[in-house]
Amino acid sequence: MKFGVAARNSGEWSGRGAQACVDLALRADELGYDSIWLSDHVILPKQPRTPYPYHPDGRFLLPWDAPYYEPLVMINALAAVTARARLGIGVLVMPLRHPVVTAKMLAAADLLSGGRVVLGVGVGWLRDEFEALGLPAELFERRGAVTDEYIGAVKEMWTNTGPSRYRGEFVDFADVGVFPKPAQKPHPPILIGGRGRHALRRASLLGNGYYGLMSTPEQLAGEVRELRRICAHDRRDPDELEVSLAHPVVLTERPREGERGRLHGSVEQVAEDLRDYGRAGLQQLVGGPVLKGAGSAEDEAFEGLELFAREILPAFAGQGPA
Repeated sequence: MKFGVAARNSGEWSGRGAQACVDLALRADELGYDSIWLSDHVILPKQPRTPYPYHPDGRFLLPWDAPYYEPLVMINALAAVTARARLGIGVLVMPLRHPVVTAKMLAAADLLSGGRVVLGVGVGWLRDEFEALGLPAELFERRGAVTDEYIGAVKEMWTNTGPSRYRGEFVDFADVGVFPKPAQKPHPPILIGGRGRHALRRASLLGNGYYGLMSTPEQLAGEVRELRRICAHDRRDPDELEVSLAHPVVLTERPREGERGRLHGSVEQVAEDLRDYGRAGLQQLVGGPVLKGAGSAEDEAFEGLELFAREILPAFAGQGPA
């Protein structure tokens, strides 16, 4: 199993702004984590009208005035200070930016990083965000179809060494030069984020992997079964698709008694949860391990990173799904 670190490019958790995100990524790279991930929002509304789909009461976890450092900028800062770990965006809200701009910026980041970029793609959920950017209402209503076209357009620009062209309903260009190309060939991996059949089908048809969010082992096992069924229908080899999951990791000094959330507890409890996830088919966990009670929020983040690397990474090195 592989382990990625959420670099925490959102929220004010350190008092040091974007530099804390860069420092966390550098330490994760030094400690041997496989990948480092950034998240994406352009704006946060003061009173969102769209419920957050990954929280029981629909509440988004950040206030409207929380800083959110732009991932297409931050990924270059991380490329400059890290040497080994892959650098991912999990996930980029694909319909918010024109695909020509996305392709250009990520190609540059892939070159700067020596071929370490991974693009996680999501359709978005926050209607307010689309409206704030002046995007047509149809773009939000049909954001799945928009995302499919944008992925196709980005792949065209990344792989065509001649003039690029793409004809679609939402993006249309012909005979344009889009250079330089990414370092990775044919292109950086594209992981499809989300939950549900539409995301799984998109992964089968367009992706190099699936990037789930907040699933339990039982839910993930069902998602993996459905993904394999869809791949069989599409005549796609499911073993070509890497199964990743973004989920918080909260470490505690002592075992938690009674009911506890998954990946929340002592080193031993979290390791047992990871074994359950491995049996469900998980190949990569993306979390930002924190050690509760270690001090400030910044102390908790860095101490959690160290403890997880010391006690858990070695036990799972090289392990695939059980």
